[in-house]
Amino acid sequence: MGIYLINLLLIIVLGFVFIHTNPSDAKKKVYCGICATQWILLSTLRDYSVGNDTREYEKAFTQSFERPWSEIIDTCWRYLIGQEIEGKDPGYYLLQKIFQIFFDDYRMWLFFIAVLFTGLMARWIYKYSSMPDISFVVYSVLFFAFYSVTGHRQTLATALIVFLGYEFAKKRQLVKFAIVAFIAFMLHKSSLVFIIYYFVAALNITSTYGIMLAGITVVIGVLGKRLYGPIALALGFADEQVDYAGGGAETFATVLILLCLVAYIFYPWISKKRTDAKYIYNMISITLVCTVLVYQNQSFMRIQQYFSLIIMIIIPEIIQAFDKNYRVLAYLFVVIFLGLYFIRLNPKYSFFFT
Repeated sequence: MGIYLINLLLIIVLGFVFIHTNPSDAKKKVYCGICATQWILLSTLRDYSVGNDTREYEKAFTQSFERPWSEIIDTCWRYLIGQEIEGKDPGYYLLQKIFQIFFDDYRMWLFFIAVLFTGLMARWIYKYSSMPDISFVVYSVLFFAFYSVTGHRQTLATALIVFLGYEFAKKRQLVKFAIVAFIAFMLHKSSLVFIIYYFVAALNITSTYGIMLAGITVVIGVLGKRLYGPIALALGFADEQVDYAGGGAETFATVLILLCLVAYIFYPWISKKRTDAKYIYNMISITLVCTVLVYQNQSFMRIQQYFSLIIMIIIPEIIQAFDKNYRVLAYLFVVIFLGLYFIRLNPKYSFFFT
């Protein structure tokens, strides 16, 4: 865990230097670049024993050299026209095959995934977070265990559909959104769920909206077990398990639901400060509904985690909503709480050269 703690401390300390001391847009950009580089290095230089699926993906990478191009392309085509195929998400294997034209080393593939995901995430944080240091702390405690050291297919899909799709939905750029949605779908079928966001992103937050959200949440909670089968079949995660940081999906879900509710308490303040508040809160609303489903089946984390990344943007806004006299206390509370939670998780890490 030591290297993770050093990484976390660097994010916090450098935050004071670049974000909270004579802040500027240039310093914010440099800071996001530094934090991204830290996570790219950790992700790339990990031993293959770090991350539940890393070794399995290594085997798939090696086996890909033996698969003919014609087989992979044919599988992609049959997948697109709805025919049954062996395996899933053929776009991932097509992308991997293209990559192998240039590099035959699996660690370079890890580097490619880390650069694409972390680079787009850093850009997203730079553009939409008012406190990038808090955003990176949240990621480093709650999300890294999947995106930086475990997932491959869904990590790539998330980089496109969330970090680019969010922006295209916000700007109402349907064609661009459709393109990244299609590519993400080929990489991981579950990313289809994010299409919902495009159609609700611009909804105005009103009292009627709140009542409808509460009603939908209750109905979803009651019908959750019945919904699991059809949703899992449609999105292709019925046979997949999700290991979240700390292994306590229900505990994480409870914390996340409470955070969503706190975010709505602060909506009057945040909406005055940010003209794009409705785009943030509509994503929070979907997060709330999807998180309720986790109590019925932990595999719903496959859906929920596309939307819950928005907490990296909303937690800084909640801190900023406090009066200046209490803002530092709010900041310290968040950092200390997440720090203690991280220590409790005690994640393991080792470099490939140790």
